[in-house]
Amino acid sequence: MAINSPIDIRDISNCILLGKLADPYDARIPGLGQTREAITENNIPGLINIYIQAISAEPKLLTNVIHKDPKDIYITFDNRNQAFLRSIKYYETENKIQHLYEHLENKLILFKPKIKERNNSSDLYHYNFDFVWVGDTLESDHYVPVPRVDRDLSSIRFESHLADLKPFRLLDYPNLMETPEFLVCDRYLYHIPHSDMLTSANIRTTYYCKMPDEVKKIQLPEDWNQRTKGIYRDLAFIPDVYAAELRDLFDSNGVSINRPVVIETSASSQVSAQPVIEEVINQEVAEVIQRASESGTNMNEYEFLNQLRYLADKGDLAYVEADLYNFHIALKTGFLTILGGMSGTGKTRLATLYANALGLKSNDDILIVPVSPAYTEPADILGYLNQQLGIYTESETGLVSFLNKAAQNEDRMFMVIFDEMNLGQVEHYFSPFISLLEMGEEDRYLTLFSENSICRDRSLPNRIKVGKNVLFVGTANFDETTKDFSKRLLDRANVIHLQKKEFREVKETTYIGEAPKWTKDFKIKSDVYRNQWTRSSNGIRSLLAEELDLFDKLNESISNIDAQTGVSFRIVMGISEYLDNIPTDDKGAPLLSRTRALDYQVKQRILTKIRGHREQIESLIGTYDFHKGTYQEGDLVSMFRDEEWDFEFSSKYLTQKAKELTRNGYVL
Repeated sequence: MAINSPIDIRDISNCILLGKLADPYDARIPGLGQTREAITENNIPGLINIYIQAISAEPKLLTNVIHKDPKDIYITFDNRNQAFLRSIKYYETENKIQHLYEHLENKLILFKPKIKERNNSSDLYHYNFDFVWVGDTLESDHYVPVPRVDRDLSSIRFESHLADLKPFRLLDYPNLMETPEFLVCDRYLYHIPHSDMLTSANIRTTYYCKMPDEVKKIQLPEDWNQRTKGIYRDLAFIPDVYAAELRDLFDSNGVSINRPVVIETSASSQVSAQPVIEEVINQEVAEVIQRASESGTNMNEYEFLNQLRYLADKGDLAYVEADLYNFHIALKTGFLTILGGMSGTGKTRLATLYANALGLKSNDDILIVPVSPAYTEPADILGYLNQQLGIYTESETGLVSFLNKAAQNEDRMFMVIFDEMNLGQVEHYFSPFISLLEMGEEDRYLTLFSENSICRDRSLPNRIKVGKNVLFVGTANFDETTKDFSKRLLDRANVIHLQKKEFREVKETTYIGEAPKWTKDFKIKSDVYRNQWTRSSNGIRSLLAEELDLFDKLNESISNIDAQTGVSFRIVMGISEYLDNIPTDDKGAPLLSRTRALDYQVKQRILTKIRGHREQIESLIGTYDFHKGTYQEGDLVSMFRDEEWDFEFSSKYLTQKAKELTRNGYVL
């Protein structure tokens, strides 16, 4: 039977399968080579064939539609997959077949199937493949794929999605595959006992659950990391034997997602403290939302974030949803938030979009300050007092008048956007504001001139209070035309690098939601933003013991390289406030998991300060071999893995720094 859609054939190449070298006695090896071995010379001189068998579930399209026999093998040739072959120094060896056996025999092989239609043959298709990874020792004849739920979903919110039949995403498990039996989210493992319980939506990686009452969960077993194999991004594989053990474990200890979990609190309890704290925090935040609703607030925080997503999609702005939450939390809990990323990712648009979602309007509540490379001192953005004339001459930016208006309207929210902030030397023209970051809210005054100075124009006071009703945002590109941020500034700011969505994902994703509820003159009041949406933090006391241990280890590793760099108390307190202010949905489930939020903060508050020459920081961040396409991990990524911190974005950021270090010999 032929496949009707060429798109389906192309999409199969997005699937990740696990395989092994083909067994000549248990596979249908075609007569394309000089022998029927797994690796053999092709009938065409100078070409070598490599045959593998799938040992995990194959795409439904192959098994159900064209009825591919499990014994049909996948084939590639040594004139393809050249990046992989170079990585194992294939082209440098004389006995190539032996070299391939040494690297592939009795190994697990991750691969992507590539299906092509044949011409003039009784067999309809070529089953080719691309290498993804080769590593762990082969232990079983069959493995079960276990995808991880989109990491931006906390376990509580994921369970809410299941119960409410809302879609969720398995980013590395397209819906062309068989229904997964096990799912991972946060530190929990979920069991989907029937293949018809999950239904795939139109988007290729999106699913929803039709029978949530039958889904059970357990905490990830202690031996999970040791028993999982072939890990690729958000997909792992487990041997059949381990899958059978897990089924028995779910039968005996599994808890329905709709049944409340009783958590032991005795000293002998083996349950991690993190889920307990998350549930307490979620309950407290839910109570805050309830109080806001009862007080007559026009819009609670979750409704606001829904409107923000709506406006982004309506404006064709392809932001990753987690970036919106990350930006929102950073603005709530910090004095300055810097948006970075490649040109064209919509950094300024995001800032203005957020302001518009609050009800702010340009030339009224929003001020955009286009930074010039000529800015070298505070007077360039503020102005100066002419001592001879006794007149304060304000800068053309209008920043002083804008801040003065904000000080006189403390019930309203305002936003200042420093566009292309690092075109000038930030620490010079922005120095008064850096000093303000050190002060408490009651002492946060921007001094324009001394109170003893003679100023005939008293339309402006000699100092202006900069309250929490003013949001400060900077945008920045990082290229040869810009200045570096100092460590002093980075110690006080969140630097968010916006993620870029895949173009196809942007096309497939559509927002289903209500239009904005506010009227033309609607504005979020500062009291709502600061007192109802923002929670006071317990500081270091609200952090988990393992989180504090992580900060100590990061500080030791980084400060050993540079005594002036590390993890300061200011950073730890800022991270604590960020974690205490993760917003929740209408059921009190956090919109970001605590682990993902901590990953963001480590990247945005700590890793941004790592810079220097190869001799200084190579051991920290590692090296990258462009010829082989391989990353040699440094101490920090190794620490994340050893301590089982699932820091996807921090690890990617360090990999990028390693590439920069290898290419340039230094990192800025």
